[in-house]
Amino acid sequence: MDQLFAQARFPAPEFENYTLPEMNLETTISDLTYLRVAVLVIFLLISGVGFYRLRSRKLMLALAATGLVVFGYGLTACPCPVGMFQNITESALLGKPITLGILLLFAIPLATALFFGRLFCACACPLGAVQELLQWKTLQVPRPLDRVLRMLPVLLFLLFTVMAANGMGMMACYYDPYLPLFLLNFTLPFALLTFAFLLLGLIVSRPFCRYVCPYGVLLRFFAMFAAKQPQITVNHCVNCKLCEQGCPNGAIIPPETMLPPDVQKHGARRLSTLVALTPLALLLGGILGYVAAPVVSAHHPDVQLLRMLYAGVQTLEVEAFESSGTSLATLENRVVHAQNNILLGMSVCGVLLAGCVMAELIAESRRRKEEEKYSIDGALCFCCGRCYQSCPLEKRDFRREKG
Repeated sequence: MDQLFAQARFPAPEFENYTLPEMNLETTISDLTYLRVAVLVIFLLISGVGFYRLRSRKLMLALAATGLVVFGYGLTACPCPVGMFQNITESALLGKPITLGILLLFAIPLATALFFGRLFCACACPLGAVQELLQWKTLQVPRPLDRVLRMLPVLLFLLFTVMAANGMGMMACYYDPYLPLFLLNFTLPFALLTFAFLLLGLIVSRPFCRYVCPYGVLLRFFAMFAAKQPQITVNHCVNCKLCEQGCPNGAIIPPETMLPPDVQKHGARRLSTLVALTPLALLLGGILGYVAAPVVSAHHPDVQLLRMLYAGVQTLEVEAFESSGTSLATLENRVVHAQNNILLGMSVCGVLLAGCVMAELIAESRRRKEEEKYSIDGALCFCCGRCYQSCPLEKRDFRREKG
């Protein structure tokens, strides 16, 4: 659509023996992508030392503030790994070119999560830094509601992937509530969205990171298998529960105690029921995705253009199409192709979303290894260091080392 619009505005000259000049923009425009990659690596290294070695909440806050200035305003928060899964999708499925710098920005936080957890969320993401620094009072989200809301980023990740795979644009970036803060460009609807998230972030810890961010789905998955998992304290846990009360992100896992035999049997039956219902849930998810496909395809640019042509509406898009010389039959074939692709994609997304929901329910129902101490769920931990600050053993050892 952009190409058609460009042809209508800037038609090629109509005289003979004319050759379009080569612009060579790649050699004249300064690209800060590799600088961003270098700074990202430095921040991740320092945050790893601060979180695992120095175990300092104050240092992590200072790094978050510095990252907000550097990545948010110094490097204008774009390109940002949060929305780059769309670039990867377009490159893989639509053949659009992608630079090595973009690939590195996308892959480095994931590789870091695979080895050391979500350090990117702690200090190197300007969106996360805004939420971390503006949190005023912690309102604990009830655990059942928290588990339900965690599925929303999965849904958005799958939906935006399907849309990017069908040439429907960078929707994750378009609806980024914090981007206007860095671009200093506000329109009324997005200003209201930004204000709403800032207000919510004052009382709820990281609402965007926990319940919206699609890139966080990938970070959570990789951090689940991290080689080095965060620990609340290097000492023997006294089960004071202070870390659980101090963590606003629901990442603290309480000890698994011995349950009575009847409770264990009830839990085993519930687990068996969930496993048995999984195929039915996958089928239902696929059906729901199939039903939702027409709603998504209605926003495809070719579908919208065809509807405008059928309705006889004169717009810039219609004028560009008519000037291009493309036949209506060609456009209709493109529309059918796009609708079929979206139908398949949304059906697969429904199956995957249902699988994630059932996996979450099964994980909640199964018994973990019996332990006598509190531990951290590395997939949900944002490496903020609050548990270090809450743990009395950590404070005692810090004062001892300082003295």
